[in-house]
Order: sequence, then C-alpha cells, then structure tokens
Amino acid sequence: MAIWMTALKIIPWGDVLESAPHIVKAAKQLFSTTKADADSYSKIPNSPTGDDLANLDKRTRLLEARIVELSHEQESSTELIKSLAEQNALIVEAIEVFRLRVKILLIGCISLVGVLAGLVLWLVMGK
Repeated sequence: MAIWMTALKIIPWGDVLESAPHIVKAAKQLFSTTKADADSYSKIPNSPTGDDLANLDKRTRLLEARIVELSHEQESSTELIKSLAEQNALIVEAIEVFRLRVKILLIGCISLVGVLAGLVLWLVMGK
C-alpha cells in the first residue's frame, strides 16, 4: 500500500492534467493531416499507355495500390492514436478524482483518530 501512495505522490498530477488536452489536440491534428494526405494519394493521375510502357504501367499500378493501402493503414493507426489519447485523458481525470477522494478519506481517518484519542483521554482523565 505504501508503494502506491509513494507512486501517487511522485507523479506531478498538475502537469499531467495540464498536458492531457494538448495530447488530445495533437492527436486530432495528426488525424486531420493524415486524412488529407490519404485523400491526396487517392488522386494519383493515370499513367500513359503504350507497348513500350507495359511493364512500367503495371509497376505503377502496383505502386499506386500500395500507396493507397499504406494510406489506409496510416489513417487507421491515426484513429487508434486519437482514441488512445482520449482514453488517456479520461484515465488521468479519473485518477485525479481518486487522488482527491483518497486525500479526503485520509483527512477523515486522521480526524476520527483524533476524536478517538480525545475520547480515550477524556475517559482516562475522568476516572
């Protein structure tokens, strides 16, 4: 239990909470940039046709297909990063709530110990 309390005290919660919105904003910007890049890759012009360029045309089509595939993979990865950043922000908020609750419980426990100590002293002094 003491290890968890030490870990919670070491973490700069103010900095973490302050940085969480910036992380979400950066993930959203990355997502929009990647989506724009994916749209530009899908508009690749057609390659010229001809007997001399048959192999080149085939290779170009394969490369275009691979670029589109990579764009979709990158878009998917960006969506995942965005989702993870949002979940991270929610987790940080939840941890902050738990930290405040633990602090309130600790103050309550200390108050109860003080009241109990006062009652014990009152009983001992009264006899």
